[in-house]
Amino acid sequence: MKKRIIAAALALSFGAMFALAGCGDGTQTITLEDGSTYVGQATDGVPDGTGTLTDFLGSQWTGTFVEGKISGYGTYTGYDFTEYEGFFENGLYSGYGHMSASNGDEYWGMFENGKKNGVGRMEYTTACVYEGGWVDDFMQGMGWMTWPGGDMYFGQWELGNPQGVGCKLFYDAAFSVKDDLYTYNMYVGGMKNNLMDGWGIMYFAGTGGVYVGNWEQGIRNDEHGIYYFESGIEFVKFEGAFSKDKNSGWIWGEGTMWYADGRVVTGVWENTDCVQIYEEGNTDPSDPAGEAETAKADFFANELVQGAMSING
Repeated sequence: MKKRIIAAALALSFGAMFALAGCGDGTQTITLEDGSTYVGQATDGVPDGTGTLTDFLGSQWTGTFVEGKISGYGTYTGYDFTEYEGFFENGLYSGYGHMSASNGDEYWGMFENGKKNGVGRMEYTTACVYEGGWVDDFMQGMGWMTWPGGDMYFGQWELGNPQGVGCKLFYDAAFSVKDDLYTYNMYVGGMKNNLMDGWGIMYFAGTGGVYVGNWEQGIRNDEHGIYYFESGIEFVKFEGAFSKDKNSGWIWGEGTMWYADGRVVTGVWENTDCVQIYEEGNTDPSDPAGEAETAKADFFANELVQGAMSING
């Protein structure tokens, strides 16, 4: 009888030792209904505590689980080589995190409900870089983008496109100096689907000219637009028609030209040639010249232009 009691006691002792060695920290291996495997702390067969969940495709979540879903700080490695490190809530990315997509794109910023929401920075494998607002994985709100060709944009975004009001800078290899923004063509005004659209002002660094007026699908189109020419030539200012359809956005139609010598000619224009004169007179040459200099100064004082310059600086 004593031998049986001792044997039973030894069995209980070894069982307790086994529990402490293998499961004393609460670690369990569980196969869930969807075929996923979980190794870690659990409560009543449900992941609850620290652990790693691996689904049937091989994707893994490691971190703290609450009632079966990862919550708080953790990591994710997808079967498609997507990687995430940051915060989760109810199994979804939520809070600050760093994501490396399967194609190599990288994002640092805020998430909500499993999508990029808030403020973040995306570095694309195409060499584009965006930093600004996000809504449900789309660039939205105010943001700054640089393109590999040298173009830049600072302003409003909607559904992943520059849209609203913003400042766009265009790099031209013929005269632009890399990162010297004063040598870039610059635009500030309305944008639609990444094209200049609506009222806006364009500074042409190659010539020093400034256009003020309406744009349509990236091209000047206005019956009453204004163009201030670069200094040192015979033309100072033109106010009148710019045609998208007839002259690729340049002067075409009725308008008035101010010349450097003080002449003022009103009529019908094709480019800078007046093909039909309505009226001709004279004015003080300093008046349109001073207006042109003021227009250029006002352009560079614009808040969006200043914002674009300061971000890059």
